[in-house]
Amino acid sequence: MKINLKIGGEDKTFVTDFISARMMRKTIEISKSMNFEEMSVDDLDIMVAYLVQLFGKQFTIDDVYDGLPSKELVSTLIKCINEVVGDMGAVTQGDEKNG
Repeated sequence: MKINLKIGGEDKTFVTDFISARMMRKTIEISKSMNFEEMSVDDLDIMVAYLVQLFGKQFTIDDVYDGLPSKELVSTLIKCINEVVGDMGAVTQGDEKNG
């Protein structure tokens, strides 16, 4: 999974290869509790903090707010959630076939 941010006037790409079980849990928790069509400022702060945590704190909340184009914020958050939850879906599908 990767994210591109503009930091200090430079485009930087951040990558995370490892998603912990704790982050999977957090992702499910957030995806169930958020209404992405009517997000409050507090909801947005929670989501951006989640994104920072998901990428192992390689960048800050301010880096996201200042370095990600506004039109890409919500789609980036949703894409990251879908990538994490999508991995879980692939695992559980395999269990259903064997069960």
